[in-house]
Amino acid sequence: MTQGKEHEQEKTLSLRPDGDGAQGDGLVETVDGVDGVYLEPHIQEQLGRVLRSFCDDLVQQPIPDKFVMLLAQLEAKQREKK
Repeated sequence: MTQGKEHEQEKTLSLRPDGDGAQGDGLVETVDGVDGVYLEPHIQEQLGRVLRSFCDDLVQQPIPDKFVMLLAQLEAKQREKK
């Protein structure tokens, strides 16, 4: 473990195309000298909506019986310790 000041990320946004041949879908973003892709806000919003929808559907699914049994066993062991 290092002592002293925490490492601060150096983040720069380059206005060059992302290199995949598509236009307007992203810019190259450099963090600590490593290139990544910066997505346009409208693309980020669309991805957010899709992920939110997926997660909402996922949490509506019933908990599998095996997990319910394991949780009940864990709770029983915790009650025994008290």
